[in-house]
Amino acid sequence: MLREALKTDQDDLLALHQAVAAHPGGVIRTLAEVTPAYIEGVLRNSVDNGLILVQEEQGRVVASIHAYTPSIQAFRHLLSDLTIVVHPDWQGKGLGRRLFTQFLSQVEEGFPHILRIELFVRITNTPAIRFYESLGFRQEGAQKDKILNAQGQLETPVAMAWYNPNFVQ
Repeated sequence: MLREALKTDQDDLLALHQAVAAHPGGVIRTLAEVTPAYIEGVLRNSVDNGLILVQEEQGRVVASIHAYTPSIQAFRHLLSDLTIVVHPDWQGKGLGRRLFTQFLSQVEEGFPHILRIELFVRITNTPAIRFYESLGFRQEGAQKDKILNAQGQLETPVAMAWYNPNFVQ
């Protein structure tokens, strides 16, 4: 079942994010950074100032996507910090595409004040870049050596954005 997340999903989302963070290359956050306080902040920001969707399978949350508007007034027309997580046991089954498609559709239909959705992806993650481009995201440029990964290596992310065709200023 695909649905909007509730603040009561906090424990399930914590377990999901921890499972993905424990998987090499899963997300940029380390396992130690995926805390109850982090998930509480994600839920609060996304429910109050953005959108968060979850996919339930067999009674548990196995995937999630969220983004929210930053608190700076000048950025009120965007959703940022987009993060998608799919439990390692459920990857490769189309859940990510389904979540993204529904997420973008809900922004088109219900968020006319949002012009763009932003995300970052490692420049070396070409399958993810192709995936995002297939959903309508555009590359906006690389940010050389912005990431210092857990192994102490510098990595370059690519900024990508999707533009809402139903934006109303």
